[in-house]
Amino acid sequence: MATDSHVAELISLAAEQRGLVTSRQAREVASVTPQQLKRLSDSGVLERLHHGLYRLARVPHDEHLEMRVAWFALNPDLVAWQRLEQEVPTGVLSHRTAAELHQLGDLDADVVELTTTRRIRLSLPDIEIHRGHITRDDWQIVDELPVTTPNRTISDLAAAGLDSGHLASVVRDALTRNLTTAEDAVAVLAPHAFGYGYRALDGHGFLEALIVQAGVPVNTLAMADIARRHSEAAAFRDSHSPDESALRAAASELTNPAFESTLQAAAQLRKVDPDTLRSMRQAAEILSKIDPHILEALRRTTQ
Repeated sequence: MATDSHVAELISLAAEQRGLVTSRQAREVASVTPQQLKRLSDSGVLERLHHGLYRLARVPHDEHLEMRVAWFALNPDLVAWQRLEQEVPTGVLSHRTAAELHQLGDLDADVVELTTTRRIRLSLPDIEIHRGHITRDDWQIVDELPVTTPNRTISDLAAAGLDSGHLASVVRDALTRNLTTAEDAVAVLAPHAFGYGYRALDGHGFLEALIVQAGVPVNTLAMADIARRHSEAAAFRDSHSPDESALRAAASELTNPAFESTLQAAAQLRKVDPDTLRSMRQAAEILSKIDPHILEALRRTTQ
C-alpha cells in the first residue's frame, strides 16, 4: 500500500488539477504505482474515470469535466500547469467546444472537439480530434483549460462548414460581448466568404449578412441610432462653423419625430443594468459603422 506521505502527495497533485490525476503522473510525481492506485480506488479515495485516469472521490462538481478529461488524455505524462506553459499544450479545445466555453451562440456541443498539431488517437468516447496549425496567439486559458480564441473559433467553425445560422449567432455574441472587433471578424471570415456564397474574400459583406441573419435586440439598434447621430454631429462640428443655416438645421432636427423616438429609446436605456448597457454600447459602435441599408434590414427582422 502507498505510504501516507505518498497518498498525501498524490491528493495534493490531484487537487491542483481539479481533482484529476493520471497513472503516469501518480508514478512520476508521487511514486504511486498503478496497483496502489487501484487500491485507492477500491477504498473510495479515488474514482476511476477511464484507463489510466482517476479523480478524487470528493471534489466539487466540474461542469467542464468531460472537456478536462479529454485534454488530460492527450498527454497523460505532464501535469496540467506544465502543459499550459507550453507554446502549444499538445492540443487545445476548439470548434463547438470552444464556442461553448466562450458562451458563444447556441450550438449543440455533443462531442468534445480538440485541435492538435500531430495525429493523436484517443480511446475515449465522444471525442473528435482535428489536426491543424496552432500558435500561441490562437489559444487562451478558460477555466484552467487551453481554448482557441474567439477569432480562431469563428475561423475554425467557418472552415468546418457550420451552417450560417449557427455561425451568425456565434459571431453576433462575440461582437456584442466585445470578444472580437468588427475588423477582426471581417479578417477571419474573409477566407471563407466564397464557400458561403459571397464574393471571394468579401469578409465585410459576409459579416453584414451574418449580423442580419442573427438579429440584434431592438435596444441595441436604438443605441446604434444614437451613436450614428453623435458621429454625424461631431463630423458636422468639425467641418462647419455654427452659422445661421446650421442653427436652423439643428432646430429642425430637434423637432423631428425620429429624433424624439431616439430620445425615448435613450430614456429607456437608463433603466438597463450597467453590464448590459456596456455590451449594448459596444454592439452599437459596431452597428453604427455598418451600411444604413443593412441596419434597415435588421430593423425589419426585429419588428
